Amino acid sequence: MARWARYTLSTSPLRYLFKSYPPDVERLPLQEVVSRVRNGENLEVLGYEGDVVLVDKVKGIVKGDFAQEDLSELKKRKPRGKPTEEQLELAAGLARRLGEAKKPFKVIFGPKEVTVRAGQGFIRVTEDVVKLAGYKSLEDDPIPLVIDLLRGYGEVKLLRPLR
Repeated sequence: MARWARYTLSTSPLRYLFKSYPPDVERLPLQEVVSRVRNGENLEVLGYEGDVVLVDKVKGIVKGDFAQEDLSELKKRKPRGKPTEEQLELAAGLARRLGEAKKPFKVIFGPKEVTVRAGQGFIRVTEDVVKLAGYKSLEDDPIPLVIDLLRGYGEVKLLRPLR
């Protein structure tokens, strides 16, 4: 029996091109976006209109169709911690730099880690190392904008794709 999975893909590039955003998208100044990131709020920057940043809540991945009753029966998990102060400050710095360059990005916080999705790859900040995945080199956009911040935090590792 085959199992089918339905994944939701980010439509932010299309929204940015056609300037069609859902009505629940917030329009905020860059400083407010940076302060939300500093406070550990997951968010996605969809685009920019002048000096205003278009911000949405992070959407997850949907695998299959589930009834609401099925989801309510799932065991509730306790959070296993939050990012460290250094990680929050680094994420705020990354958000500021990417926002000043008007790059769309997504910030997701996990226990003792921060993941920033920007360009075609992502930046994962753990307790002692920064891992870059999905980029061919350190010259890929937007890495040159933020590499000094990343090196100031710790060792930077460029993960190569599997062949």
